[in-house]
Amino acid sequence: MKKINLNKIAVLLVSLVVLTGCVEDDNFDVPSTIEGISEYPNTDAEFNTLSGVLGAFGSNGNEAYTYEAASETVSEKYTVGYVVSSDEGGNFYKQLVIQDAPENPTAAIVVQVDKNPLFTQYEFGRKVYVKLNGLTVGESNGVLQLGRLNGDQIDEIASTLVPNHIIRTSEVATIVPKEVSISQFSDALESQYIRLNDMQFNSNLVVGNTTTFASETNDSFDGERLLESCATGSSVILSTSTFSDFKGLPLPANRGSIDGVLTRDYFDDFYTIYINTPEAINFDNDLRCDPLFEDDFSAGNLDKWTPYNVTGTQEWYYNTFGNPDDSATMSGFSGGAQTNEDWLISLPIDLSNTPSAFLTFQTVKRYNGNDIEVFYATDYNGGDPTTDGTWVALSPTLDTNTGSWSSWTDSGSLDLSAAAGGNVFIAFKYTSTSSAAATWEIDNVKVSAE
Repeated sequence: MKKINLNKIAVLLVSLVVLTGCVEDDNFDVPSTIEGISEYPNTDAEFNTLSGVLGAFGSNGNEAYTYEAASETVSEKYTVGYVVSSDEGGNFYKQLVIQDAPENPTAAIVVQVDKNPLFTQYEFGRKVYVKLNGLTVGESNGVLQLGRLNGDQIDEIASTLVPNHIIRTSEVATIVPKEVSISQFSDALESQYIRLNDMQFNSNLVVGNTTTFASETNDSFDGERLLESCATGSSVILSTSTFSDFKGLPLPANRGSIDGVLTRDYFDDFYTIYINTPEAINFDNDLRCDPLFEDDFSAGNLDKWTPYNVTGTQEWYYNTFGNPDDSATMSGFSGGAQTNEDWLISLPIDLSNTPSAFLTFQTVKRYNGNDIEVFYATDYNGGDPTTDGTWVALSPTLDTNTGSWSSWTDSGSLDLSAAAGGNVFIAFKYTSTSSAAATWEIDNVKVSAE
């Protein structure tokens, strides 16, 4: 979840040497005064739910909120949670992710801790109390976190203070992942331990190719791998640290469920998932659900498409920006808004052996202007689409946030069953006027059999 710089790597290596001779630290006595949820290290202590901790940030105008140090007039304040992260596999570093219940949690948060490793004391499922006095809840990379305030940054709790702030109980609960779909992702789910069912890695990564979790030549800090939902065609990124123990393992080619912590990428551009170990992936179905047609534009071109310019001088083009990378892009703006009509038409897609199929894709819109229109046809011959082909309009869900480049929106499943039995062409139609010219990016286009 957090990038690791070279200084931290050096600290990690030193820590590993030190810890080898200090294994007795794994077996310190569990405080007997905090066995239950209603008992605190101090009987006068004040209990705060994790939802309340997150709410302190929101009620402070989404600015960092610092809990006062305990004193004669300020009571000790605690929150409680269950650990859902583990640094045993090296994919988390100096972070504890805790949520408010072992099953069906309603809130979760990242605790920054200057201690490594953590799993020897705060293992997966361990119930812990966190003393809030002197800690700050704030946002880093789009994710709410607890730590020590340093200027405007949330820093780690010093290693010497960790026993004072994070107190483990004797309870190690069974964590039940919350089953969600990609379309349900929201800020409210951030840092919770979730499960995505019926998922697979993109075929470009695992079919006829062996891709590792995070040891390819272009991986820097994190390997980002595209996961796809067989049920909806929507996608999400799995992020794996290039310092993880399993970075060199090949991605599984099958299909199934994956459990992990939902978070944001380093630049807060999109949701991503981090797993504790590869055992969190249970791809036990060897029947993949690869689409009949797909293009994430990672080939660096529009070779699977025919751009057709009807009006204006601007045209559809390949763009290095997308979700996460590369897209087909169209903008009618050039020194000002220009009048345009431009179509992006797929090559023929064979549905001859498919009784039913559906189309999915993702969009992002920037600036004011017309929405794109989406069509399919079975009789297009390669000419002017305004006169060639019988185009049937589809009704996708499109991005409406014109102020963000990262508001990627799933189209939903668009029925193509009426085109089954032959070839189908998919078309995106862009229009702009002399007064309004939006920019549209299209990515992760798929046609799949049902």
